[in-house]
Amino acid sequence: MTYSIDVVVVEVKADFDPFGGEYTLVSFGYKLPIPLPPQVDKTFPSSPKPTYYKHGLHVFIPREKWTGQYNMWEEYHLIVKDNGEVELKKKET
Repeated sequence: MTYSIDVVVVEVKADFDPFGGEYTLVSFGYKLPIPLPPQVDKTFPSSPKPTYYKHGLHVFIPREKWTGQYNMWEEYHLIVKDNGEVELKKKET
């Protein structure tokens, strides 16, 4: 059964290996619904709704291949097929 979910870029940072290799780490996450306590609805002004992102996928791109392909908060669609193939498509708006 194919698994698919909408994800967003939640982290872009520099990463290194013990042998001197330099990488850019791009992490993708998906929103988890967080229920608010009942008393929050009665406050004015209302509190902002908390958002929690669960890790969905991360990609290490060698520094020499990094051209700014991903930016924070960009939305993508992640598809994991039965044969193990992973597909990441930019979400069309």
